[in-house]
Amino acid sequence: MTSAVVSGASSGIGAAVAEEFLRRGYEVTGLSRRGNADLDAHEAYHDRRVDLRDADSVHTALAHLAGREGPGRCAVVLNSGLAPEPCPLTEVDWGTASDTYTTNVATALHLVQATAPLLRTRGGSLTFVGSSTAGGDAPERWSYAASKSALTTLMRSCSVEFADDGVVANELRPGPVATAMTVGAGGDRFLGLLNSGYRTDWLKPVAAVARWIVDLAEFPANGPTGQIFNYSRKAS
Repeated sequence: MTSAVVSGASSGIGAAVAEEFLRRGYEVTGLSRRGNADLDAHEAYHDRRVDLRDADSVHTALAHLAGREGPGRCAVVLNSGLAPEPCPLTEVDWGTASDTYTTNVATALHLVQATAPLLRTRGGSLTFVGSSTAGGDAPERWSYAASKSALTTLMRSCSVEFADDGVVANELRPGPVATAMTVGAGGDRFLGLLNSGYRTDWLKPVAAVARWIVDLAEFPANGPTGQIFNYSRKAS
């Protein structure tokens, strides 16, 4: 069976991505600190509670995938991360910046390293959930932007590292997404009212973003790799 590994699957984008993989017939392993009881009720879902900052714990959480061979590819979505509150650049506390970088970059690196044997055996994809802030044009979000910029570099390095293994690596930058964190409960209704009033798709439904991510994850071995797909622009 084709398998998928999704980090940050407890809620928001990660949970929606895991659900979309399940809808498409994948066996899904979701990684998060809080777990996802709703998805765990699905027979094809493996809920793994893990701190992705701990490399050994990530390897242990994915032990059930070790040695699996067969025609099914493996799709890995790197979504987990930390977004601290905006802060003036001249007042950024290095402890917060360092923790953001460690959380966002170490979690991705550990997941790449833990899934590398499976990817090299079966082929597949690494899909990074990035941010348009990586360009550095929002100084009050510098610590978050720096970590996301590092993820872009990691993605492109992966596209070269796994080029001979039938693995593609790409990044999707969704722009603002209507998750519970951004719009609260009843997000879809609020989103519809907001976007109809402002005539814009600036805020995207989380289910739509999940479909885009899984579409990228299903790129074939000879498809685009090392690319950034940016959905963060406003539509006129």
